[in-house]
Amino acid sequence: MKRVPVTYYQEVLDKISHADRATFRKELRKAFRRLLPEEREELKQWFRSSCVCRPALHAELQRTSAS
Repeated sequence: MKRVPVTYYQEVLDKISHADRATFRKELRKAFRRLLPEEREELKQWFRSSCVCRPALHAELQRTSAS
């Protein structure tokens, strides 16, 4: 059950990654607020491996991680 939240946010972020940056950032921040530190790291790893072709989204991850 521990992986369910991470999997959920991976699916949500993947679906909206083609939407506007504001929506993506909002959902990314929500995920970071609700996940445990280990889960955040797992989400970061997934993000880096799946969103390589979208540099603008990497900038959002950097801003959210620093917050």
